[in-house]
Amino acid sequence: MKLKAICFDFDGTLVHSIDLLVSIFKQVLAEKQLPIPPGNALRKLIGRPLTEIFQEIAPSENADALEKRFREIELTHNNSNEIALVAETRPTLEFLQSRHLKLGIVSTKRVAVVEKLARELGIWDFFAVVVGRDLVAKPKPDPEPILFACEKLGVKPREILFVGDSLLDLESAKNAGAPFVGVLTGVCDRAEFTKNRADYIFSHVGELVNLVREINGN
Repeated sequence: MKLKAICFDFDGTLVHSIDLLVSIFKQVLAEKQLPIPPGNALRKLIGRPLTEIFQEIAPSENADALEKRFREIELTHNNSNEIALVAETRPTLEFLQSRHLKLGIVSTKRVAVVEKLARELGIWDFFAVVVGRDLVAKPKPDPEPILFACEKLGVKPREILFVGDSLLDLESAKNAGAPFVGVLTGVCDRAEFTKNRADYIFSHVGELVNLVREINGN
């Protein structure tokens, strides 16, 4: 079956934002004089809804208040001076568009946050649909966001690839019945994706070009 669409996670997949997000979590915790999780613990949580993350790392605090503070700080950094595209993103999107594939973004960010940065980075117009946390009742790893995107694009989950950088993305794709491409520009390494049976594992989104040629033909 030929591909009809490709949907992407945003942070860590299309843009290099993971380190910034981790630093914001640390700032919020430090302001409240709360302990900061050791090692890569925060990094591994990126992609989950903010309230869930704060409930896990600061269970005695008001998660809604911590989320509000996180969003305030994030807005001051949500710009092209501080967040860069993954280098291969734009030429890859241009190639996929030239092959008449429908493109979408499925993120746990709010749509307005994704839109602001995507417009600044010059990639917003590539996407026919953008699904954010504010458009669905159940975020990733629930299948709802991917199924919602498929509905808007007029395709079936098995007719798309879902591209992401985390196990949360992988689980959401599996739950939706969509083939999954794991990229190594975000929170997961190759061993984690292999262990959890990602359909494809690429260093970056640019490697999609050859896969699309292989599936849909030159």
